[in-house]
Amino acid sequence: MFVFSSFKKNLRLPEVLCLILFFMFVQLVSVSAHAYEGQMQKTVNNVLEAYGGKNNILKINTVSAHGRIDDFLRKTSGGYARTMRRPNELRIDIMPERGGEVRILSNGKGLQGSGQKLGEANPISLSSMRYQYGYLDLPMSLADESAKAIHRGVEELQGRPMEILSIALTSAPLLKVYIDFETHLIRRVEAKFDMGGMGSSILGTEYEDFKIVNGTVFPLKLNNFAGEKNISVLTINRLTINQPLPEGVFSSGY
Repeated sequence: MFVFSSFKKNLRLPEVLCLILFFMFVQLVSVSAHAYEGQMQKTVNNVLEAYGGKNNILKINTVSAHGRIDDFLRKTSGGYARTMRRPNELRIDIMPERGGEVRILSNGKGLQGSGQKLGEANPISLSSMRYQYGYLDLPMSLADESAKAIHRGVEELQGRPMEILSIALTSAPLLKVYIDFETHLIRRVEAKFDMGGMGSSILGTEYEDFKIVNGTVFPLKLNNFAGEKNISVLTINRLTINQPLPEGVFSSGY
């Protein structure tokens, strides 16, 4: 205090005021940064309970989903299938009946192509697959604590209050996760992507039509956005967990 008082004597009034405001700002930031520290674990516990309980969630090793994709950019619709296996494996088949696209993520590496003609995924597609695996792995990654979460306060989504978690995953974009204040279900996940020479964009996925499958809750309708533009809708009509998977499903030889 003596040092500060002596230092203050050598300052003009505007400088003293600026210094006081600076210390007030630092204190405010410090309080804000710690305001939700105690809330974070409570929020995660609420999420795990809403999805069926931590013990049920920790049993999940594979998830397979089949349904339909409505692609608004290409103005077309068709079949959709995805299979994920923890940790870090994902396969997506888009409109296979039309010779559509296959994307595979396995241990951080990506493949994409049509049918069995798969090559190395381009950087944007690889980031997209890592993002997709990241949000599909919720809430499992919260249950086993492989996801590092920070509580970021409260925001509104479509007129409803949402708790915000920032989740860092290995080799994936930082996820911003919107959690419904009342149901504790995840309603939206988004991430910022570098689109190469086209700048950056926010990709988001909103969840609807939650159903219980083998004691755990899953969303069966996923709305995908680029910025504020709805680019596709995924409607799942069959979802299974922990079923045996075909040999080589996450390789180019499948």
